[in-house]
Amino acid sequence: MLKITRPACPPLLADGQAKWTDDFLTARAVDPNAKFRWRSQKSYQQMRETLLAMTLNHCAFCDGIIGIESLETVEHFQPKKHFPALAYTWGNLFPCCNRCQEQKGEKYNPALLKPDDVLYDFEHFFVCNDDGSIEPSAAATGHDQERAQVTIDLYGLNLPARKKQRRTQQRLYRSGPHDLPLDDLPYRFYLAG
Repeated sequence: MLKITRPACPPLLADGQAKWTDDFLTARAVDPNAKFRWRSQKSYQQMRETLLAMTLNHCAFCDGIIGIESLETVEHFQPKKHFPALAYTWGNLFPCCNRCQEQKGEKYNPALLKPDDVLYDFEHFFVCNDDGSIEPSAAATGHDQERAQVTIDLYGLNLPARKKQRRTQQRLYRSGPHDLPLDDLPYRFYLAG
């Protein structure tokens, strides 16, 4: 989970956010099971493009390449089911692979690490192991180790297939001279270590 610098909110989302949020909250007040939907296809497309540019087409959480290894989704960091007022909030939206989104579902824990947080730094919270796993850094405080573990668990970052894929990518990346830019590969946080 690399550090992300979030750009400004896309104009169409910024223009519609307040009304769409009010409408969604009103609908949820009438029917707690009211379904969320993106209100403008143009706004949704602009938002998706901006999110994907923000992460260079990688999942904000596992760093897999979106659209190649998985389907693209938009993750509501704080789930819209529990935080409907944040459903259209730019800072709550991330590009996400379908695997991470399915793992997390509607779960939320305030300890969950947010990759665009100004204080977030991968190397402070995590270490990469030769077996392809990641774990909380022993150098981090107990609280920060807990936050790292919550993030690993909620997004399924150490699922067996993910560990295997990270090991495979590392072997390929380190196998000899090449001109592959790191940003074109999945699991950049693991390969850079």
